[in-house]
Amino acid sequence: MKTPEAIAVLSAGIKHTPQGKWASTDLTEEDDKLGAPGGTLRVLATAMLSNQYLGSLVIATGGKGFDVPAQYPADRPLLCEILRDELLEAGVPAGRIALERESNTTYGQLEALGALARAEGWGRILVVTNRWHIPRTRAFLENKLSHLLGTLTLASAEDVLIADNKEEWESTIARAYASAWLQARMAREAHGTRQIKEGTYDFK
Repeated sequence: MKTPEAIAVLSAGIKHTPQGKWASTDLTEEDDKLGAPGGTLRVLATAMLSNQYLGSLVIATGGKGFDVPAQYPADRPLLCEILRDELLEAGVPAGRIALERESNTTYGQLEALGALARAEGWGRILVVTNRWHIPRTRAFLENKLSHLLGTLTLASAEDVLIADNKEEWESTIARAYASAWLQARMAREAHGTRQIKEGTYDFK
């Protein structure tokens, strides 16, 4: 695979830990209640890909966010800042990380990455998200942002992790995807995907 100019991690849900730290969601039923689950997997997969593609910039995306609990304080860090801190903890050097601070939805993140690619003259950005999230993300690209299809390439965080360490990840991920809560989320995602294709999706 040709080295991408950048690897972008789409922000997921966030949580405030008992230790007072802001963090991405895990792929669990509890964290599913806080917004998009599995953000931690996205970060770990992005770090792994950054080791594979040493010449690629790593882009953390997201502003204040849209799908976050209403009780979260307004002065919380931006989504991209939370991702940056987690990428640093995962071993990505600070000098390789760039922040996209304005987008608040998946669609907005894709638009922002497309604009960045045009501004920098990049031919390919590898976009990391969760497996459950890829169909709707792909639908945005195919139906609303088709000019970016050759530039933005989607990568499943789960697939990256399993390829790196099957023994550690395969059964854990399989259990999550067999669960009722994640099946329900995927059903909602499928509904959103149909709306995008039908032209009835609410882009907020």
